[in-house]
Amino acid sequence: MQGAALGTLGFCTAWAVDADGSGADWVEVVELDLPLENLSQRWRGRRIVHLSDLHCSSTVSGEYLRRCIDRINTLQGDIVVLTGDYTTYDVRGRYREKVAALLGGLESRFGVYACLGNHDYGVRSQPPRKRIGLLRGLMRGMEARGVTVLRNASVALDIEGDPLWLVGLGDLRAADFRPHKAFAGVPADEVAIALIHNPRGIDHLGRFTAHAVMSGHTHGRRTPVMRRPAWTMDGRRSQAGLYDVEGTPLYINRGLGRIGRARLSARPEITIFTLS
Repeated sequence: MQGAALGTLGFCTAWAVDADGSGADWVEVVELDLPLENLSQRWRGRRIVHLSDLHCSSTVSGEYLRRCIDRINTLQGDIVVLTGDYTTYDVRGRYREKVAALLGGLESRFGVYACLGNHDYGVRSQPPRKRIGLLRGLMRGMEARGVTVLRNASVALDIEGDPLWLVGLGDLRAADFRPHKAFAGVPADEVAIALIHNPRGIDHLGRFTAHAVMSGHTHGRRTPVMRRPAWTMDGRRSQAGLYDVEGTPLYINRGLGRIGRARLSARPEITIFTLS
């Protein structure tokens, strides 16, 4: 109960998560079915674990994130996907190596795949060369530890000749959102899941088709997990959960970390999708 009490106050400490899932904690594991049209029978029943917004920093403890990762590994996901904001700007690069090492502890049968969030690109007031260097350093650190970073790129996961595509977009706010590059080579008749940090990116996919979109960025607030009938960001009311956007499922994960302010009614989240 101590973890839940500290989590309610917005703390991202080791006490806020029960790593083995045996007791009450503040991190919520959300389980959902994800129907995908034309999905091969070989992929049905497979589990995707979705994480977002770790924000490794002075306000989000490394031990807390490590315990989250231990908890995730008990869930035995077939695929782990990450949708950005691994640090909070981190202008000196202090936390980028740390979070890359933590992410190296993730386990899944078909691998770990990530797109980038706005914080990962650094602070705009920094010299461009410095920002690019920090971003590349983060990407190299993640790749070196087995995380495939999809920056406007795609990858096909294959079970006996039946592919499932993961498409990672660059961040919209960082002006690095290039669907024409990300979807290059993805056959229109094969199932593709897009990883987009900012959920607004779904409105900028143009002619490119994703069968589902997974995102983060908003940090949410307490909302029921349900398939909502409409997509609206008026007044930032739509901040968490599952939406139907003109027939495309969009999921907004509340994230594991914080950016320096408490969200008293929004629990950190690990999402598990069972493909169907």
